[in-house]
Amino acid sequence: MIYFQESFPIGENETAGEVHDKMKDIGAALLVRTIKALTEGTLKEQPQLMSEHIAHAPKIFNETCKIDFSKHVQQGHNLIRGLSPFPGAFTSLQGKMLKIYRSEIANAYMPTSRLAALKQTAKLIFVLFVPTDCST
Repeated sequence: MIYFQESFPIGENETAGEVHDKMKDIGAALLVRTIKALTEGTLKEQPQLMSEHIAHAPKIFNETCKIDFSKHVQQGHNLIRGLSPFPGAFTSLQGKMLKIYRSEIANAYMPTSRLAALKQTAKLIFVLFVPTDCST
């Protein structure tokens, strides 16, 4: 049974950890609201609507967390957001595992010369998903 529920928007770059923290705050407020309604005798039950589209999340394996750069950019972005901060999406760089915790989709073409300059940046790593139909 459901007593209270609340929805909220999820930003296009929010991570699972950030969503978790929002849900934690909303859940605490709903718990207080529920206890107050219970003590006042105004608590009303609502049945939880079940659907064939509702399913448990699949188990996450190490291979599930590996970023597949052949997939669409939105899939890679969502994988990174959905696995951040734990267990973290990863790729390999020079034979070592590299965890990626945040991503954003750039909506502009970035010239190769600019990318070369960005490679020198110590704190940021830029990951590109190149469309398969891209010839340049």
